[in-house]
Amino acid sequence: MGVPTRDELPDVVRDVCGSHLALLDERVPGLVDGLYLHGSLGFDGEFHGGSDIDFVAVTSRRPTQVETDALRGIHAEIDKRWPEPHHDGFYVTADDLAGSPDVVPDGPGVLHQWFDVGTHCDVKHITWRELRDHGITLRGKDLRDLTIWSDDAALHASTRENLDTFWRSQLEAMEHHPREASLPQAAEWGALGAPRLVHLLVTGRPTSKSGAGRWAREAYPHHREIVEEGLRVRERPDDPSTYAADPDRRRRDLIAFMTEVIADGVAVPGPAER
Repeated sequence: MGVPTRDELPDVVRDVCGSHLALLDERVPGLVDGLYLHGSLGFDGEFHGGSDIDFVAVTSRRPTQVETDALRGIHAEIDKRWPEPHHDGFYVTADDLAGSPDVVPDGPGVLHQWFDVGTHCDVKHITWRELRDHGITLRGKDLRDLTIWSDDAALHASTRENLDTFWRSQLEAMEHHPREASLPQAAEWGALGAPRLVHLLVTGRPTSKSGAGRWAREAYPHHREIVEEGLRVRERPDDPSTYAADPDRRRRDLIAFMTEVIADGVAVPGPAER
């Protein structure tokens, strides 16, 4: 199917985004020129229980304080109507997308029901690339008609840095919080999230969480069981787990797998180095 059209999106995604657009029209008319989705939804419409709806809103100007307060109220209303799935994203201008995400000024955004003005965690190179190649247009210019900045070397460097900093710190945290690291949700998060970045570094192409799991299953056959566990939790949560009798083994396998893939990803040379 490739990148889905709006009509091919899951009902809940259409409902949440439709309400978002209606509230924008009602409370801040003329502010938002375009609304777009990125993330796993852009890869064959992949959406499972626990998935988020990741959006980027393109504004006609920088929001005023009054408009920012209105946006805060809009997202509070969306969160009240739909506690799940999380509707996460940020507001930028078309000029922002035409340049590097490294220089985008602080702006409004929401993450897991927390609305704030600052540097949103998804204002980064992978978001620009996903929008360019796998984004979904809900309103405004088609993404293929927008100028979206992207640079292979910068994308590679930022992805490698993410592995070497954030993901290493999360790995260390798992060592200190064994109960949380033994949960099924940890397997989905780590066994699919870390190889998702490594897949990008190795192939040069972004993929979904499930796509990363299918790739890791072949790339790391000796870790197949923990990868299958991550895919099970994401795609088939009602299926039995091979770790049901020993969740601590799931934690040990997850840490061993993440340790290996993070080290492999950090070692992948960038385009210039190749």
